[in-house]
Amino acid sequence: MPELISEMRQDLKDHPFAREIIIMSKKWTYNGSGKMIFSYFFEDHEHLREKIKLCENYGAVVNITFNNVDRYEFTEDFAEYLESPN
Repeated sequence: MPELISEMRQDLKDHPFAREIIIMSKKWTYNGSGKMIFSYFFEDHEHLREKIKLCENYGAVVNITFNNVDRYEFTEDFAEYLESPN
């Protein structure tokens, strides 16, 4: 999962107050609410759904899905971990 964690670190560095993420295919269109939401793509990360499930099992993310797009939120502990020096 190093590539995914690295991408998450960079995203949080660029947008330190954002916490929501979605996972989806690059073939799909997503029209968000206008707030910052990080997007991670199945084409970029092999077994992405399973990796996010591991994060959920460890309490790093919380599933907040309310429609057809898998949506999660970083916990503050995980955000703090991501913001820490490598």
